[in-house]
Amino acid sequence: MAVIWNAKSALQILQQCQPITDFKSATDYLLAHLNTYQLLSLYQELFPVEWEKSQSELYSEDGNHSSKELEFISLVSEHLFPIDDMIVEGAYEERLYQIPVSPQGVDWQDHEEGIDALRSGWQILLPLSHSGRWWLESVAGDDGESWYEGTFGYSFKDIAPPEQADFKLLKRLAFRAASPINALPTALTILDLETGNIWLDQVIYYESYWNRNFESKPWTIEAINSLTIEWKKATQLLNKADELIDWIESDPNTNFSHILALWNLTLQLK
Repeated sequence: MAVIWNAKSALQILQQCQPITDFKSATDYLLAHLNTYQLLSLYQELFPVEWEKSQSELYSEDGNHSSKELEFISLVSEHLFPIDDMIVEGAYEERLYQIPVSPQGVDWQDHEEGIDALRSGWQILLPLSHSGRWWLESVAGDDGESWYEGTFGYSFKDIAPPEQADFKLLKRLAFRAASPINALPTALTILDLETGNIWLDQVIYYESYWNRNFESKPWTIEAINSLTIEWKKATQLLNKADELIDWIESDPNTNFSHILALWNLTLQLK
């Protein structure tokens, strides 16, 4: 770890000293300072140009993140991978001892708006995904099927359930198809939270927007590099899926019929 030291910073460190009265206060004190040194060291290593130009204070007198630490957190969110806006805002009053990995996939099952939170291009694909079909048939019950047929004109009798489809065969057939229909398997894995990507596969249960539990990683260079790589992969998958959704919505009746033909072909060749 690089040494961050000058007369001004030394004075700031002395100002941070506080009475240690019990084990908890000692632990809190050490954890807070370790967190500070982790963030400042990572700032120097990952954003050396911004570090040299920055005039922000290195240390905080109240135990919260210093302006330099908050600057680093914002740079990570802007250039490497997303950190939830509410978490960044909350970091002004509460320390981020871990990197929060907030879900960036298609949120609908636990969203307060439910299916209404989805674009119509995603909605029409629901019966082809395991989670979507299950939700429409089990959670929504008869209303789910009637809603789908009334909205898109297809009965579930027209769409074989995903349990009957050969997903590996679907991937091979889709690979031979023209873009963007070749992104169908990707879109379905996003709906089912089965991409294998940490940014896209999380399930978050929360009572409100303010009360959520994200997966987290330590503030280390290895974790940051890994999350950065995974975020790049996630954006590629999301971009492919978005192209498919845009295409479906441009002419839902015609374009979904092409998807359904590909879907049914997997059953015939199975």
